[in-house]
Amino acid sequence: MSDVEVEAPSDDYITVLKGMKYSERINLAGPIAKPLADKGLKKKISKLMKKARAQKLVACGIKDCIKQVYKKKNEGIVVMAGDVSPVDTISHLHGICYANEIPYCYVATRFDLGESFASNINASCICIRPHESYQEQYDGVVQEIKELER
Repeated sequence: MSDVEVEAPSDDYITVLKGMKYSERINLAGPIAKPLADKGLKKKISKLMKKARAQKLVACGIKDCIKQVYKKKNEGIVVMAGDVSPVDTISHLHGICYANEIPYCYVATRFDLGESFASNINASCICIRPHESYQEQYDGVVQEIKELER
């Protein structure tokens, strides 16, 4: 075992992020965070995520997203945080999504993904799978993400 300790984000960092507008948080995103969702799309993704979470169709974390997209070849949307550090931990995921024709986008921070979960976790990426109860909303988000990629 290694002696490396992983620290959770401090309460001060979370407090600072809560005080910032989404337009200010966009500046925290890294250089690979493209396509980056705007505030309207981020809200739609949050609402979709809450509905998918009720159906237990949300995979949270890099390992689970890769399992859904690459190994199981499931259909879905991948949303990644733009402020992940080091970038190498997530840089391969958009290539996997592109190769498997999975729509993907970035939001500004891990906090934005975590608050959509209605918890204090800081998710680096999530995968939302479709369901008939929210299919129309899912299709709308997919269409907006595809427009971002152009």
